[in-house]
Amino acid sequence: MCSTVLPLSVQADEAPEWLGGELKKPLSETRIGITLLYPGSNAYQAKYAEAAEQYTKELGLDATVMDPQGDPATQFNQLQDMVSKNLDAIVLWPTSQNALIPAVRQASRAGIPVITSNSPIGEAGRRYIQSHTGPDDCAQAQQAAEILGDALNGEGNIVVVEGTPGYTVSILRKNCFMDTMEDAYPNIKILASQTAEWNREKAQTVMETYLTKFGDEIDGVYAFDDGMGLGVISALQGAGKKPGEVKVVTCNLFGEGWDAIKNGWETGSNKQSPIDDAILAIQTAVKVANGIEVPAIDTIETPKITADNVDQFERPTW
Repeated sequence: MCSTVLPLSVQADEAPEWLGGELKKPLSETRIGITLLYPGSNAYQAKYAEAAEQYTKELGLDATVMDPQGDPATQFNQLQDMVSKNLDAIVLWPTSQNALIPAVRQASRAGIPVITSNSPIGEAGRRYIQSHTGPDDCAQAQQAAEILGDALNGEGNIVVVEGTPGYTVSILRKNCFMDTMEDAYPNIKILASQTAEWNREKAQTVMETYLTKFGDEIDGVYAFDDGMGLGVISALQGAGKKPGEVKVVTCNLFGEGWDAIKNGWETGSNKQSPIDDAILAIQTAVKVANGIEVPAIDTIETPKITADNVDQFERPTW
């Protein structure tokens, strides 16, 4: 199920239209805890945190946005603190697939609904989750495979720059890409696949290593997100490559990536708005706090973006 969500200012304690039901308690008395991944690590997460802060204030919620700085132990403690305060709902962007499950179970057993946002928790913990919201990472990876496969006319050699191993988004963006490639583009060979841990500078180093090892054999690159894709482009530029000589495809377009598509360095990506991401999670948390049924999974829209349609999309501000 896809939802298009837009910021909506409401009068304090007035039930917004998207709620679809009566408030059990005033919004100003609805207490929600939000713990994110690591807003300081990239522009997307920073924009998500900013949007979450702004939107909860617009709604008049009693809400706190916390930053565990990517540390599962810190986030575990944050979750336990939320449980001790008996909040009405929790929004969790997990730092770990499995390490947080005991704390999530504790919240569930205490009657506090937990909404995971952006990245799903491990399978063993999903029985304790009220809903998951965010992008469909598998669909994004399939889109990336289609863009890259079509750009290479179904033939050639590619390299892959991965996110952090074991992280749910990394697993989905790898496996679903590989499945589509193997099924639809069997004549495209993957020369190598290596992690850059969602880091732009590390991605540049990984790509420099690929260029040293494979040289002109590389026809295309798939990076799990646009930040790493921009690192790849820096490496290509440093190696004297021309725009479009090596096809670069990513997930989750950033502002600089939008520019790179416009100037020919990036072949394509897909839209993923951190604002929509944050708002959908918060709206879902408010709904469950008011006893309103929500989908088990609710996704934001992530359409393909290439040179053919890039002008139809606003340049991302992240």
